[in-house]
Amino acid sequence: MENINQLYLIGMMGSGKSSIGKSLSLSMGWNLIDIDDEICSRYNTSINDLFLKGEENFREIEYIELQKHILKENTIIAVGGGAVTFQDSYDFLSSKHCIYLKTSKKVLIERLQGDNSRPLLNVHNKEDALEKIMHERSKKYEELSNIELITDNKSIEDNCNKIIEMINVQ
Repeated sequence: MENINQLYLIGMMGSGKSSIGKSLSLSMGWNLIDIDDEICSRYNTSINDLFLKGEENFREIEYIELQKHILKENTIIAVGGGAVTFQDSYDFLSSKHCIYLKTSKKVLIERLQGDNSRPLLNVHNKEDALEKIMHERSKKYEELSNIELITDNKSIEDNCNKIIEMINVQ
């Protein structure tokens, strides 16, 4: 394995970045930084409330938060799903070891049903909104990823084991 001291989990909202990140950090004995949680804690508010000031403003906050952790070692970073749409964050991530948690639209719809914490999905037709977002982001996730892992129909533990196996063979 190359000397990897940070892993960045990228993918759509609902792909499992936070839950897989937690389990992976325990399995590897690494720290976990969930960028959304860090932002909510720092600003003492929700992502939904921050989005009220505009998505561009939120993406700048997200980028600043990503940069704060650049020197931390043995760290897994769960990146907000939309960070890849902000050019500075995309450029930042392009030099990192990114794992794309690829999840089908069908599975995402199931996982996100009834979830009102996602500002971009607080619309009448979640499925259409999700399709549009996936279309906008999928290619960026693929371009950034060192590893692509399909998470559909797999447990968190199975996904963690697969990630550990994949980073150990690279």
